[in-house]
Amino acid sequence: MDSANESITWTNYLEAGERAFEFGRYADAEKLFQKALIEARKQFAQGPLKEPDDGESSSSEGLDAVMPSDSSMVKVKEHPSFAEIYLRFGDLYRVQGNYSRAEEALKLALSVQEKCFGESAPQVAFTLNKLGQVFRAQGKFSEVEPYYRRALSIYEDGAEGHRADYASTLEGLADFYRAHGKFEQAEPLFRRAISEHEAEFGPEDPSLITMLKNLALLYHADSKYDKAEPLYDRALRLSEAHWGESHPSVATLLNYQGELSRMKGDFELSEKLHWRALKIRQTVLGLTHPSTAQSLGNLALLFHIQCRYDQAEPLYKTLLDIRTKDWGPKHMHVAEVLNSLAEVYKDQGNYSEAEQHYWRAMTITQENLGPEHPSVATSLQNLAELYELAENFDEADRLYKWGLGLSEKTLGAEHPEVAQLMSRYAALQRKMNDDDEDNTLNLWQD
Repeated sequence: MDSANESITWTNYLEAGERAFEFGRYADAEKLFQKALIEARKQFAQGPLKEPDDGESSSSEGLDAVMPSDSSMVKVKEHPSFAEIYLRFGDLYRVQGNYSRAEEALKLALSVQEKCFGESAPQVAFTLNKLGQVFRAQGKFSEVEPYYRRALSIYEDGAEGHRADYASTLEGLADFYRAHGKFEQAEPLFRRAISEHEAEFGPEDPSLITMLKNLALLYHADSKYDKAEPLYDRALRLSEAHWGESHPSVATLLNYQGELSRMKGDFELSEKLHWRALKIRQTVLGLTHPSTAQSLGNLALLFHIQCRYDQAEPLYKTLLDIRTKDWGPKHMHVAEVLNSLAEVYKDQGNYSEAEQHYWRAMTITQENLGPEHPSVATSLQNLAELYELAENFDEADRLYKWGLGLSEKTLGAEHPEVAQLMSRYAALQRKMNDDDEDNTLNLWQD
């Protein structure tokens, strides 16, 4: 190393990498974290350490570029600096959606922390929390709870001065339970997380917004609307105070409030909230942004429920154009909008338009999920019900049989959806038998 670089240490590279990371320069951040790890290994190596050449250190392989091979392994004293660097790698990979590499880096950090600080140190709990998040993102759900629970037990055993991290871990596990419908387990954890965070930062801290919103979503999903409403209100007030009244985060909360009002039957308030959310999103994010499209869809649904078809139809058509441009004509998001449009046409008695949209939606569903997926059976039921309304009983009968066969095969004969479909099919059979009897009677009378 030349004299100009002798003063550069692993901490200098780490800090430079953190700045690059904050500005979204992820490739630069990765190279700087690599150099930080190289310098740390030099400093704490017990014996000579071969430095990778320039091409190796700038490789996109991340940690692999600076980990010595088994044949040239040099004994390096465990030091907290390595854990700090591995944590940065973990954050970098997680933000980029490279969860397997994030898991690898965080497990290395955890191993170093356990050796340096002990298995019950707050640093260990901090990394366990991050691993829980990464496992959840990967769909490794069986591993999420044990890591969160271990982190919580460390904090609860007396990790003083780490109240915010404790609250974050409580929230992480609570939101995991919420997402899996375990509301009774999630609620007390959310409440404790909010209490701990308030005690540390006060009741006006903007970090509370997400916690309040998630607890409100829990009550919302559990039909406890009176408990959800004040939480949404408080989160909205904090958001407006912190970010301003025209921030996309404010629109997100307005959207949830609009949905809550719709479920409570307050359509006038729901419409007002959704229009405000749409205006913010369209102004700040643009008409084609996915969040703007969501607001369009929510308004269209609200109008549809109120039989305001002349307002629902153009919104669904605009949404269909946006989804098609964003995701392509054969994406499931497109199929969802096609189904909604078909419902509008069916409710208006425009069966030919409804038929075209239902068939197109089913074709997309089959291509994406396979011909035997339960969602295909749902599409078949939609079509069968449409043909039944149009008194095309033979086609309705064929589609009911097809959908029933798929449902029994994929869901099992005892599934509630199968029972419901069987009931609809039986009703059609009775209707067809009654129609045959009427025709026979008419012939005899003639």
